[in-house]
Amino acid sequence: MSLKYLIHLVNEDLKTEFKPEVLGIPGRKFRFDYADVNLKIAIEYEGIISEKSRHLTFKGYATDCNKYNLAQLNEFIILRFTALNNGSEVLEIIKKAVFLRS
Repeated sequence: MSLKYLIHLVNEDLKTEFKPEVLGIPGRKFRFDYADVNLKIAIEYEGIISEKSRHLTFKGYATDCNKYNLAQLNEFIILRFTALNNGSEVLEIIKKAVFLRS
């Protein structure tokens, strides 16, 4: 199952508002892959499988670390997944985060 489809299931089931490419922190240019800004939950898909992934460079990795730290300082829960995570596991983790914030 794709992450996009899993997000759709969560939005339908839990009435959340996860949206793609969200600017989550005012004054910052970085975007979360998906986020519900009302719940302050961000979901990041770490595309480490791709040959062109910036996550494989030192600069890209450092930039992501800075983004995650700033998000946490702004009270976001950051959930990180890769293509190797199975769909039911991803759904369970997202649902747990939503229940923590509800």
